[in-house]
Amino acid sequence: MKAFKVSLLAALISSPLAAENIDKTWELGVFGEYMKSDTNKETNLDWDRIEAGKTIGLDLQKVINDYWDVRVELAKTRYDVNNGGDKDYGIRGGVDAIYKLEDSNIYMFAGVKRFSNVRSYNAVNVGAGYNFPVNDRLSFYTEAAVYKDVDYGFIDQGLKLGLKYAFGDVKQAPVMAKPKAAEPVAQAVVTVLDSDNDGVADNVDRCANTPSTVKVDSKGCTLYSEHAVEIKLNIAFANNSSVIQPALVDDIRRLADFMNEYTRTSVEIEGHSSAPGDDAYNLMLSQKRADAVKSVLVNKFNIDASRLTSKGYGETQLLSTENTRTANQLNRRVVAKIETSAKKVVTK
Repeated sequence: MKAFKVSLLAALISSPLAAENIDKTWELGVFGEYMKSDTNKETNLDWDRIEAGKTIGLDLQKVINDYWDVRVELAKTRYDVNNGGDKDYGIRGGVDAIYKLEDSNIYMFAGVKRFSNVRSYNAVNVGAGYNFPVNDRLSFYTEAAVYKDVDYGFIDQGLKLGLKYAFGDVKQAPVMAKPKAAEPVAQAVVTVLDSDNDGVADNVDRCANTPSTVKVDSKGCTLYSEHAVEIKLNIAFANNSSVIQPALVDDIRRLADFMNEYTRTSVEIEGHSSAPGDDAYNLMLSQKRADAVKSVLVNKFNIDASRLTSKGYGETQLLSTENTRTANQLNRRVVAKIETSAKKVVTK
């Protein structure tokens, strides 16, 4: 049993630490817990004067939606009994319903447990916890809970620290828009007495010796086409996060390459948030998301900061007003769009 727990912990810690921007479906956790028995048990011979205990356990959590999870757990506890003069071992199992606060790592839970130590009894429990994300798959968590014994009336307390790993599919990065194709250009009219063979008569040709490979206008000068080019950026973010996932850096690189090619362009980087949560907090979070993309352009791709502005719009420009997980994911984004025109020699 001990070898299994060590192997499982090693597997979780050795998982890749790069964030993957995933849709979580299940979370598997290992934890340790300090259990404090009701003070009335500590002097009760029927309970072997049971005191505090140290627990190790496993839990498996099913993600229902953005707000609710369901968790089952199994744990083993070593208790101090008889004024610390002896040890006693117990097990417990149970299920919890978990409610997650929007745009926060805080959650609350309630559930039922079955204890088997000095005596067997049923209990109900309530508590609160906090997640400390390492990345989208790995996180630490801590919880405080009280356990109400419904058979004998005692109240125990627990303080938990654990590590959990999330399972789920990796999201696909958004696809950048391609520049528009050049508009077709009308053929120049060919006339006689054309020394440079550009199709314009010498008596009206104002640009002598134009290359034979290019098209010319009615006065014999090189013909240019002007066409619109554009690039769009749409970066998605995890809930309550302004961290840019490594898989999306290449999309920011395309924007940087575009700005390096068209050096007279500038862009406003817009940060947005989902609707749930406090308006002021969402505005601040959207600004942090816009600033994060600007920082990558300046520090990683050497784009001049004077060509970039970043602005957070909070929840004022929602793409979807539905209160669903999909809508919230769609609204948590940073967007940028550049349009310009380019001149190009028209060849024959």
